[in-house]
Amino acid sequence: MMMSKMFFLQRKKIRHNMSKLRRLITAKQQQFAAIQITKYILDKIELSNVKNIALFLSIDGEIDTYPLINQLWNKQKNIYVPALHPLIPNNLIFIKYEKNTHLVKNKLKFLEPKINHTKIIILKNIDIMLVPLVAFNDKGYRLGMGGGFYDRIIKNWKQDKFLPIGLAYDFQLTNSFPIANWDIPLPKILTPSKLWQWA
Repeated sequence: MMMSKMFFLQRKKIRHNMSKLRRLITAKQQQFAAIQITKYILDKIELSNVKNIALFLSIDGEIDTYPLINQLWNKQKNIYVPALHPLIPNNLIFIKYEKNTHLVKNKLKFLEPKINHTKIIILKNIDIMLVPLVAFNDKGYRLGMGGGFYDRIIKNWKQDKFLPIGLAYDFQLTNSFPIANWDIPLPKILTPSKLWQWA
C-alpha cells in the first residue's frame, strides 16, 4: 500500500500538535492524571496472576508512570522498562527496573537501564505491557512518535501472549489521523477518565 506525502504530513502534524498540548499540562494536572491511571490499573485490571509488567519511563509530558511503578513494586510485581537494542537498530529490549537500577540517557535522550543480559526479559514472559502513544482513535489505533519501536513489538502480542494497554490523556483521542497498514489496534487504552476496551 503506497502512502502519499500528504498522509505522512498529516500524521506529523498531529504528532506535533499533541506533543505541544502534552507539554502544556501543568504539574498538578499531570499528578492528577497519574493518580487516576494508577487507580484504574489497580482497580480495573486483573493483576492477581500477573508477575511481569513492562512499562515506559515518562518523557516529554507523557502520563507519569512513577506513581504506578511504586504501587506495583509494593504488590511484588516485576517491572521492566525499554532500552535500545544494542545490536538491532530501531528495536527495543526490556530490562528489569528495580529501586537501585542505574539509569543512563541513550542517544534518543530517554533514560534506560544499563544493559545487563541477566535482567533482560523476552516478550513471551511479559504479562502486561503499558504502551506510550501520541494519539489514538475510537477503534484503538495508536499513533506513536514515528520510529515504529512499539509497532514492531505489539504486532505479535497475541502470539507472544502479553496484554498491551495504551496510556494516554483524554485529549489525545482523535479520529483525524490516517491509519497506516502497519498500525496495530490496542485491545485496551486507559485515560484518566475512562478504560477503553475493544477485546
